[in-house]
Amino acid sequence: MTFHEGSLLVGREKEQKFLLSLLNKKNPLSTCLVISGPPGCGKSSLISSTFKVLEESYGMLWVLVSCLESFVGTQGVCGSTPSRYLLELILQSIKCRYLPTSDVCVRCDDTSSFVDNLCQILLTIAAERNNGPISIGLIFEQAEKLCDGESLVLPLIVGLGSIVNEKLCYTNSLDTPVLFTVLVTRLPWEKFNFGTFYFEPYVIPIESYSREQLTRLLLSLSPAGASESRFKRFVDLLLTVCFPVCRNAGELIHLMNINWRAFDEPVTKGLVAPDDEWGQWKLAQPFLKRSLATLYLRHYADASVDSVSPKNATRQDFLELPYITRFLLIAAFIASYNPVHLIKNFCLR
Repeated sequence: MTFHEGSLLVGREKEQKFLLSLLNKKNPLSTCLVISGPPGCGKSSLISSTFKVLEESYGMLWVLVSCLESFVGTQGVCGSTPSRYLLELILQSIKCRYLPTSDVCVRCDDTSSFVDNLCQILLTIAAERNNGPISIGLIFEQAEKLCDGESLVLPLIVGLGSIVNEKLCYTNSLDTPVLFTVLVTRLPWEKFNFGTFYFEPYVIPIESYSREQLTRLLLSLSPAGASESRFKRFVDLLLTVCFPVCRNAGELIHLMNINWRAFDEPVTKGLVAPDDEWGQWKLAQPFLKRSLATLYLRHYADASVDSVSPKNATRQDFLELPYITRFLLIAAFIASYNPVHLIKNFCLR
């Protein structure tokens, strides 16, 4: 089956076609795929767009699981370890999406009960749908967090598809479901040093966007009513200033949204002619450079253009620190009052 170019993700058409060729069968090429790439290269958008196409075209089922949710702040919650919380989160996510009214068990005390309950859930889904064999993908976002769990968690997730599929083969079900996992991570697979796995997953590296890809991506997000030629000049100006230091698509889209008004307002107010490229560049350049100086900081104090003008700059001379960083700074300040000999003794331990 071929897919229309318009249904593919802008800037990631090649990678999406390759993923579709791997997964558009009832039995995927591998029971575990690893999608790795730097932040802002479109991994999450690529996965969600691809699986939506597969769901519409082939009826493939898929569930998104956040590893960050499982391994941050779950220690001691309801007596669960992060690893156990992850396993129960997998079962709960599948049940909530495809068996919301069922009473299947989503609790597990160990990996054996987890595999048994997962097989039971998959068989229940296949029985309710009753339209031939089904494939279901478990997508693990921020999979590098799996390294923070117990030593057997990552090998279990990597080999989960083969373990479950082998167990399902011994059932008397006519339409045996097929399970596979997808790990989405910003780290290369070589960083997952957990010894020898039962088998190595199929790794698909995703590179950062090129300038041509980012141009097409930003142009596809043009505001309603924007002049096509003027917006194209704005995107070219934005990438000229920001692309050498930032290829993160999310940040560039944010910069586009907050700076387009600064580029367009002088034209709408009659300060410069629509075809005066130099005049538009001269008026917009200070705003772009100021945005570049605060890259990744995301100031939301005032969305208007006037709020970033020099006369109002004093209102924005602050920096919102991350939650944990505040406590680290407070702890460092308190520790600065410790006597020198105590610090020396502590460092020599």
